[in-house]
Amino acid sequence: MFSFRRISKEKSNSEKAPSRYSFFERASFSFPIFLKAGMALEGCLVLPLFFLFTVTLLYSLEMVRFQSDAYEAMHQVGSKMCFLAYERVYEQGTAGLFTDSQEEEIKQYLGEQLLPYLCVEEGSDGVIVNTSWDNCGDGNLEIQTSYAMKPFVRWLPIGNIEITDAFFGHGFVGYREGGEEGGKNSDIYVYITPSGSKYHLSQECTYLKINIRAEEAEEISGLRNGSGEKYYPCETCRPGKHGLVYLTEWGNKYHGETDCPSLKRTVYLVPFSEAGGRSACSKCG
Repeated sequence: MFSFRRISKEKSNSEKAPSRYSFFERASFSFPIFLKAGMALEGCLVLPLFFLFTVTLLYSLEMVRFQSDAYEAMHQVGSKMCFLAYERVYEQGTAGLFTDSQEEEIKQYLGEQLLPYLCVEEGSDGVIVNTSWDNCGDGNLEIQTSYAMKPFVRWLPIGNIEITDAFFGHGFVGYREGGEEGGKNSDIYVYITPSGSKYHLSQECTYLKINIRAEEAEEISGLRNGSGEKYYPCETCRPGKHGLVYLTEWGNKYHGETDCPSLKRTVYLVPFSEAGGRSACSKCG
């Protein structure tokens, strides 16, 4: 396996032994032919396997990317549907939500990505989109996409990978009025104040909005509120008979201080069943 030249003994003038590196300086190495051929064969086998491994890894990342894009498309379309749910349910009816636009929008978003449908069986036609909306009008939305991922090497006994993703959302349908519908109790919501004896159906009711104005106490006997009633002194702050007093357009009390608790409105939105026996407001009820 190794061949060497003859090494002659050399001595210097000082009769010293030859240098220990002289052996390697005079030796020559050579490999047999069969060993060189084996290395070339290994290179021919390893490089394609390395290339196949790299491409398979990149293809796997592409599958993950497509799944992420599909869910993002569902999320965007579903959020849009939830935002427009009130208008479509109450103006067009529930059937107005069942259109083919959701599937078209999802596929349009996926088609705008780099190398779209590269790993999906049958491409765009292989993506199935199903949209369901709660028929009771409660606003529950579900979008489901189904597709099959094909392997990079088709002749391997792996088969397609079936993927199903779903998006769940709740539409902005507001509060519903009425008695019983669909076997469930539907209670209307009303606005109340802690010390008030009335419930209100509108948040914009003038009894809930306080517009305070100042008047002279000597003139209070000749003033009337918006309902034509007289003003009486507040039992909480007990205003004097002289100086400025404070009143509201629809209240029937006048106050000696602007920070009187009776001038503050804490409004609660509660079901009608929790109104506590309050009667309806004469303006909005």
